Amino acid sequence: MKSIAFTTAIASSLMASIMTIGMTSSVQAQNAEHLKLLLENRTCQRCELSGIQANGANLRESFLDVADLRQSALSGATLAFSTMYYADFRGADLSNTDLRNTFLINSDLIQANLSGTNARNSRWKYIDLTEANLQNANLIDTELVYAKLNRANLSNSSLRNASLYGADLTGANLSGADLYRADLTNAIMTNVNLSQANLCRATMPDGKTSMQGCMVQK
Repeated sequence: MKSIAFTTAIASSLMASIMTIGMTSSVQAQNAEHLKLLLENRTCQRCELSGIQANGANLRESFLDVADLRQSALSGATLAFSTMYYADFRGADLSNTDLRNTFLINSDLIQANLSGTNARNSRWKYIDLTEANLQNANLIDTELVYAKLNRANLSNSSLRNASLYGADLTGANLSGADLYRADLTNAIMTNVNLSQANLCRATMPDGKTSMQGCMVQK
């Protein structure tokens, strides 16, 4: 039995390696096989995982580069310290997930639900969060450099010390958001809702420091 298990593990590892380097195979693994690979090894690069049900799953330190996770259910899952380059999370449910210290580079999260998620100290560069729900999200110290946040809901989110350098926030909802010391240099902020937002010491698109929301000492 140990020999069979060892052989199966080797085969799974080889499949992941083949897919990672971009080679094609005449036999495409089924969704269930890819999910099994992810749950057992936490490595599933270039995998087909759209529509999976993995609410509450422990996927800490996973490698999901170029993985297809469209419409996936990952509410309450743990993905902390994971790497997800060019991953596709369009329409996925990532509400209340643990995404601390993650690397999401050039990934697609259009209309994804990230409400209540904890993504503190993450590196989310060049990602597309168009119409994504980030309400009440913890984005403290997170890099959102050149991110697309068009019409995204960031109400009551915490963006303290976050970097939104060059981000496109056109039509975004930042009402009640905490942007203390956030970097908005060169960000596009057309038609942004900033009602009751804290912009104390935030660097605005023009490079000036905002005092909006700062406590006035008497």
